[in-house]
Amino acid sequence: MNDLLSIKNLFLSIDSENQEEILKDVSFDIKESEIVSLIGESGSGKSLTALSIIRLLEKSCKIKKGKIYFLNKDILSIEEKEMREIRKNDISMIFQEPMRSLNPVMNIYDQLKEAYIDIKISNIKQEIINNLISVGIEDAKRVINLYPHQLSGGMKQRVMIAMAIACKPKLLIADEPTTSLDVTIQKQVLDLLLELKDKLNMAILFITHDLAVASQISDRIVVMQNGEVVENSHAKKFFTNPENSYSKTLLNSSLYLRKTTNIENQDDKNILCIKNLKVYFPERDNLFGRNKSYVKAVDDISILIKSGTTHAIVGESGSGKTTIAKAIMGLVSPTSGNIEILNKDIISMGKSDKRDFRKYYQMIFQDPFSSLNPRMRIGAIIKEGLCFLKPELSNSITNEILRDVLDKVGLKHNSLNKYPHQFSGGQRQRIAIARVLVLEPKLLICDEPTSSLDVTVQKQVLDLLIDIQNKTKISYLFISHDIKLISSISETMSVMYKGKIVESGKTSDIINHTQNEYTRKLLKSVPQIA
Repeated sequence: MNDLLSIKNLFLSIDSENQEEILKDVSFDIKESEIVSLIGESGSGKSLTALSIIRLLEKSCKIKKGKIYFLNKDILSIEEKEMREIRKNDISMIFQEPMRSLNPVMNIYDQLKEAYIDIKISNIKQEIINNLISVGIEDAKRVINLYPHQLSGGMKQRVMIAMAIACKPKLLIADEPTTSLDVTIQKQVLDLLLELKDKLNMAILFITHDLAVASQISDRIVVMQNGEVVENSHAKKFFTNPENSYSKTLLNSSLYLRKTTNIENQDDKNILCIKNLKVYFPERDNLFGRNKSYVKAVDDISILIKSGTTHAIVGESGSGKTTIAKAIMGLVSPTSGNIEILNKDIISMGKSDKRDFRKYYQMIFQDPFSSLNPRMRIGAIIKEGLCFLKPELSNSITNEILRDVLDKVGLKHNSLNKYPHQFSGGQRQRIAIARVLVLEPKLLICDEPTSSLDVTVQKQVLDLLIDIQNKTKISYLFISHDIKLISSISETMSVMYKGKIVESGKTSDIINHTQNEYTRKLLKSVPQIA
């Protein structure tokens, strides 16, 4: 089989004083109708390699040496006009952040229509609707009239996939296309890509940090570390016997199992007790119209968490998981029901009392970068809550607490004078954890805290959370759409679907002996390393 794409000895550097090399002698091939997964941690050079292929690098990035052949043509040496034709007809790319790739002032139909320029189709609108349905958007007729901000993250990513396959490309570059998707939708997308590969004779460069996903879809695996290719082998060989030590580390991190929990730290003390909670949002006919109906985001759910334990909530996007967290934190108003923390009803609590009581329950968010003020140094970020909720502490005691919490989360003391952008994703999540730990909370709400992290960093953060729990008796409400991850950290769990809890109990019982059809569907959709 002929090579569709061939990268030969590619060197890339940043145009700066020291001319730092960020890609070093990268070489690999992609054959026609072949799926090659490019894996590695953030900063390893995966996305830069993809952008080099499609010639969309930033001006500061300079290709110093090497060749990239597409259909035996060196695309690094051709004119931009010819490259635009290749991008339009032969190579498409799905980007990692769909919100940044979609035009916020154009509806979905107008954006997808741009992908059909010069394509002779009698009914473009129907073709667009069929395309959206093929990527799992069932109500496509409604979606084409919506704008990007009206779609969930997973829905936006599916629109990007529909746009990318419109021209039926010979090569599809997919940069983390399933990272933000639920396991059921992720399976649909993977099945779709496999179907398109066979139907269109299309090759795929699949960039991911999820080895389980890569094992389901790949013919070959290319591993990158620090800008270099450290392993290039057939998928079956890689997953049974990887040669490189870094590859083995990645594989071991993907096969993560829960560390032993300190059973002595668990007791019968109630930390969180939610009873018959309902959160309804009104829908309106128009801006000034009457309420037409209500969206039942959370519909009569009850949850109990004991001291020193972890309760997980799992479900797809829109199931109501994050709404529960927001209701606990006072970010949305419950329609009815009770939320008790340490046997105190926080819904009926006054503003002043709730502010003082807030130190007992805190939250860490999905995107650590968005939740940290970019203009504040790390020291100021961590001690902000401490100064607000414990103003009686002296500067010397506060600084001692800061140093102690940095030790707990595995960060150096000199981190206090740095800014968030100077840290990796995993380090930023450690900072977010440190910010809440200084208040010594009894309950920590973790909303998808590892979904944006690489597998090795995921393992580090999960290990950190478990170590902290073993030492401090803290309780966790852990929210995720990743049922595989849930099984490695929680004692009990609830499965949510359309605002309701459809199954609840011990995690091991639900994982191994589920009684619910929806839970069974979730478990069946989880990719396993082949």
